[in-house]
Amino acid sequence: MKPSSGELDRTSRGANENAGIWALGNGLVSTTLVSYFAQSLGAQSAAISWIIAAPKLVGVLRWFAPSLLKLGGSFRTTTTVAFLLSTVFLLVLPLCAVPEIWPSATVAISAIVLCWCMYHLAEYCGYVVFLAWLMQLVPPDVRGRFFGLRERWLTAGNLVGFLFAGLLGATLRNGFELDLRWIAYPLLAIYGALAIAFSVLPLRRIPEPETTSLPKHSLLEDWRHWSGARARWFLLYGTWFSAANGLFSTLLYVYPYRALDLSLFLPLVMAASMRLGQSLISRPVGVTIDRIGWRSVMIGGQVLIAFGPLLYSFGTAGFVAGNLVWIAYALINVALPIAIVDGRHDRSAAPPLALYFAWTGLVYGLTALLGQSIADLFVETEYRHDPSAYNTYFYVATLARLSAVLPLVFLPTERKSHT
Repeated sequence: MKPSSGELDRTSRGANENAGIWALGNGLVSTTLVSYFAQSLGAQSAAISWIIAAPKLVGVLRWFAPSLLKLGGSFRTTTTVAFLLSTVFLLVLPLCAVPEIWPSATVAISAIVLCWCMYHLAEYCGYVVFLAWLMQLVPPDVRGRFFGLRERWLTAGNLVGFLFAGLLGATLRNGFELDLRWIAYPLLAIYGALAIAFSVLPLRRIPEPETTSLPKHSLLEDWRHWSGARARWFLLYGTWFSAANGLFSTLLYVYPYRALDLSLFLPLVMAASMRLGQSLISRPVGVTIDRIGWRSVMIGGQVLIAFGPLLYSFGTAGFVAGNLVWIAYALINVALPIAIVDGRHDRSAAPPLALYFAWTGLVYGLTALLGQSIADLFVETEYRHDPSAYNTYFYVATLARLSAVLPLVFLPTERKSHT
């Protein structure tokens, strides 16, 4: 049944307010922040690979997210509990900075990875259920505009979080000459957890769907969505892109810290600038998707973002330019959930979302671990303080990401919608 305009307005307000507050917390506790935190405790590139990969590996369990609806009893309850549980693990993360608790820095770093994993697992499960909730309330013909506006709130919240984190770190480091590992990093984890906890309050605005039927949940039922040629091509795209990102991700985090010797401030400012750009274009991107479909938009976005690593090869200026090019991630971020469900408008949207994110997350996680060996192959440890040593790595990373556009190019013609 098509929701009334009033219900759709309440859904939009609740989803957007949730997005802005949640993204603020997410921006305060980013992968960049956690990788800097771990490196300040002595973590080497292998540990950074685990920080990047491990959340994705445990994220395969999000395939069971639709089953959580049976335990939660409703979309609202299940989403709320999952998001609140994620904050618990963020609140534990600062304890990794207390030296008296851990027998060694290695154990503390392992604890960081564990907390980071569990935070993401709870967040991933809540996100899948939340998306399925929204897909049931938002008609297919306005999903581009809906998710485009929500993406704007997400990126705006991220922007504020990144800026605050960067300014706090720079102030404490330069103004008070404090060691960030003991103060700034733990404080930001606590602030981020509190913001995410408050993000569940706007969920009360969003109507609960009338139907109480739950989707069948078995591997066979879930896989049926991906049995058609169109769906298989799209899943190939997700697999290809995830593998390209995973194989060539480790040194993207090591490079600014070791080769360029950048403080945390500039990476976070660039992340904030990237989110600002994404926020500005997300709504127009959504309108474009509603008019011409998501396929062309995703192709354009994929081509643009592929050149980020290539720009990194130009030093600090290239690092800045690469992050600005990644504004184009907005094209993929807005289109992705619409593309996955491909017009579905009931609870049958949950299994495709769960399976897609679980599978591509697993691919990313496994390849990110393999990426440590790839990193060693291209840039030996003793040369990682030399920016020019990374050039070949960045060239290959660009080609890997660019080639991921091929499954989208050969994707069968887009169908409009079905229920």
